[in-house]
Amino acid sequence: MTSVLGPVAVVGRAPGRFTITGEIDLATAPQLDALDTVHGPLLLDLHGVTFMDSSGIRALLRLQQRCPHQHCTFQIEACSPPVERVLRIAGLYDLFTEDGTPHGSNGDGPDADLRSPAPAMESGTATHP
Repeated sequence: MTSVLGPVAVVGRAPGRFTITGEIDLATAPQLDALDTVHGPLLLDLHGVTFMDSSGIRALLRLQQRCPHQHCTFQIEACSPPVERVLRIAGLYDLFTEDGTPHGSNGDGPDADLRSPAPAMESGTATHP
């Protein structure tokens, strides 16, 4: 079976600051484990991530959980709408971002409703024959 999901790229921008692009899934999430060797703050830009499944969530949780033990902070500074949606559904968006509003977010804020809005119904528009 051929995977239709693409690779992930982790690019260092500065010490402790990384831009991640591509798709984070079972095959690519282990690449994030390499960031476990970073000492000090860890700041991730996920704005270029087009897909993330539970493997990506697990990888981010591992990174976040190791930080308090090594005088480290973990934060997502920006994320794409698909990543934001997955993190909100998992209840991790506010934990991984600064006050639930990372830079580069789509602006929905922490109280965004992920459900599609119900179609508006106008009262009194139905006519009876």
